[in-house]
Amino acid sequence: MNQIEKVSIALQPSVYNTFRALNNTVALTLSEYVDNSVQSFLDNKDVILSIYPDFIFEVNIEVDQKSNQIIIRDNAAGIDFVNYQRAFEPANIPLDNTKLNEFGMGMKTASIWLADKWSVRTKALGEKVERFTEFDLHKVIKENKEELIVVETVKEPELHYTEIVLSNLSHNAPSPYQMDKVRRHLSSIYRVFLRTNEITIVVNGEKLVAPNYEILDVPFHSSSSNNNTLWKKEITFSLGKYQAKGFIAILKTIQNNANGLVLLRRGRVIVGGDEDRFFPNSIFGSPGNFRYKRLFGEIELSGFDVTFNKNGFTDEENLNAFIDALREELRDPDFNLLSQADNYRVKTKEENSKIAEKIIKTQQKEVDKEPLTDKIKKVENASSNRENIAIEEEKISNADTLGSVEDYFDYDDISYKFQVDLINEDESDALYAVKQEDLEVEGKMISCLICKINLAHPFFNRFEQFRKAGDYQPIIEIFKSFAIAEFHATKKKMQYPSELRTFFNSYIVQ
Repeated sequence: MNQIEKVSIALQPSVYNTFRALNNTVALTLSEYVDNSVQSFLDNKDVILSIYPDFIFEVNIEVDQKSNQIIIRDNAAGIDFVNYQRAFEPANIPLDNTKLNEFGMGMKTASIWLADKWSVRTKALGEKVERFTEFDLHKVIKENKEELIVVETVKEPELHYTEIVLSNLSHNAPSPYQMDKVRRHLSSIYRVFLRTNEITIVVNGEKLVAPNYEILDVPFHSSSSNNNTLWKKEITFSLGKYQAKGFIAILKTIQNNANGLVLLRRGRVIVGGDEDRFFPNSIFGSPGNFRYKRLFGEIELSGFDVTFNKNGFTDEENLNAFIDALREELRDPDFNLLSQADNYRVKTKEENSKIAEKIIKTQQKEVDKEPLTDKIKKVENASSNRENIAIEEEKISNADTLGSVEDYFDYDDISYKFQVDLINEDESDALYAVKQEDLEVEGKMISCLICKINLAHPFFNRFEQFRKAGDYQPIIEIFKSFAIAEFHATKKKMQYPSELRTFFNSYIVQ
């Protein structure tokens, strides 16, 4: 067996500092390690499964803010002798660059973007040594290093793994409140691989699951027939060297961050992995219309080149022309997907008229029960008692939480935590409350917007609809939208009460 004592990192050390300034996201950076691991497994799958028929491939990512480390482990085939020679040299492109690890930049740029120090411990399947090397950015620059020392240790040939440890994390490293978004983004990027169940990705102990959305299954909007149609258009389309394969469909229900196109290459999402889905105007029209909200799809593209960090396609002009040509496929007279997306309504006007008639009868009973003037007087009297309001809000604030849901958003370059707490406070007249405070999370101060919803409030007992957990979902979405609208109105220093309504109407449809 040939021995490796040193490995070249052949690059002027001063260049490494520029890697830290690359425009990137945490999930995209971590995906570089996942790309390498997945490709290693795919290249060696037949051999591994012939030895271990019950083998389950896994990539495990641990982000530990307390120890200031990120650890990426996999049980793929390891980095063998030939590939190890080039693995640490930036831009040393693999002999076969038609796969996920095509640029020879991923591990190096990702590691420097995330940390000052990183090490790689790997054992290649069939080889008799484990190899370990470590990179210290400050030391490399100070000493003008162009080689790293490699330590080899004898191991059993059947072992195979790679472990990368990043330490002394940079300002680019993820904070605790970013981890849910990182998981969602990675789940989206590797959706095709995850759906095969051959590949498992775990982030901080949580197994990633590919996103899946229900497709509309109803008759054509202008058809008198009651025969349902699944509104999913299979795409197989080519134009010169460019090809597209996948589907475009209509969502059964409008969902936040579900619409838009996801563009893939070699099974991996390039555009649309997070909230940046592709909305070509020629297909989706203007934001806010029914088509824009309802259409979604996944398109595997070939013939197009991508940026070196795989966050976009380089030939945008031809891509747009290709998508414009694809539009005609969606206007097939026998299956007009665009027309259905434009004109289908969840309820027809006639159906809503019948519903409205029943609502009016129910509301009239409420009007007859207590005059509105009396209600307004009660509210006026209650709202004028500021001391009582403070007491009620204090009760809500101190109530034990039955459970919480956390999300995060950025506003004016500040990251906020949005927390919805479900509480049980039967001594309070408050149905829901909103407050903003600064909380310490893993040693960092984070601005937090908290919406508390009181499940013990008489309102929920007043209507028989509230029996199951799913029954609460619509009203909870309303409270969440009011909370964000209140936050937005405050930040915008709202001058007119109607602005709160405008903000609410905007948030509730997202």
